[in-house]
Amino acid sequence: MNDYSETAALFARDTAKHEMTVLHDDGYYRHLKFMNPENGSFGAFHLITWPYNLVVKTGWTFHFDIDATEDMFDLFRRTARTGEINPGYWSEKVRAGRDEVEGFNPDLLKGEVASTIAQWMRDDLDSRTEAHGKKRGFTQQEINAKPSLRKWLARQIRPEWMAANRQLREAVHEHFFSDMAYYNIEFESEAHQALADFSYRPEGDDSEFPHYFADWHEWRLTDYTPGFLRSCHAIRHGIDLYNAARKQVAA
Repeated sequence: MNDYSETAALFARDTAKHEMTVLHDDGYYRHLKFMNPENGSFGAFHLITWPYNLVVKTGWTFHFDIDATEDMFDLFRRTARTGEINPGYWSEKVRAGRDEVEGFNPDLLKGEVASTIAQWMRDDLDSRTEAHGKKRGFTQQEINAKPSLRKWLARQIRPEWMAANRQLREAVHEHFFSDMAYYNIEFESEAHQALADFSYRPEGDDSEFPHYFADWHEWRLTDYTPGFLRSCHAIRHGIDLYNAARKQVAA
């Protein structure tokens, strides 16, 4: 999960010149349109409310409802800091459009793969260091008890470890990310198949098991969709513009 700052910056840029048009405003019954007059309906969004309900239309449509709050603008004001969104809590209130709230995110897959490779290489460094130490006549207890000894041994095997590291990363890149890769990991089903099919055994490795992604089913590979995040920003921005307009009228 990230802070979604990139989505926020894109939305701010796209809506910098948006103006609000009040199509209906009667208590909790509102229909507000936000658009850049120079662009017509391109990039426009709508907020529609009635007691306990809010619909946002941004190209995606999400219907929120909560029995405890009659004024939905008040709900969204209270559940996020000024100018910010709260997709975690707000997603729980989506009645219609739930299948568009979250989706597969290839960047999460890339992060998990990179993290796993890093762990494999740390384990490999430890294994090579300990094996080298034993060849030099040191016991496992001595290697574990003396950090300076472990570092000295690790420096000696570092060139071969770096070469193995490079080969492993090349194998992973070729399987998942190269232009010649058999799988298109932008699609969830193909990403899952690529994870299931990956297997790599380094040259000269006679261990029982090759490298493979054993626990990828436990990885979180979905995140809030760009459409849902944009709709959250639209709600927050629309409410802020609505509040500013009301204050101006009151003054």
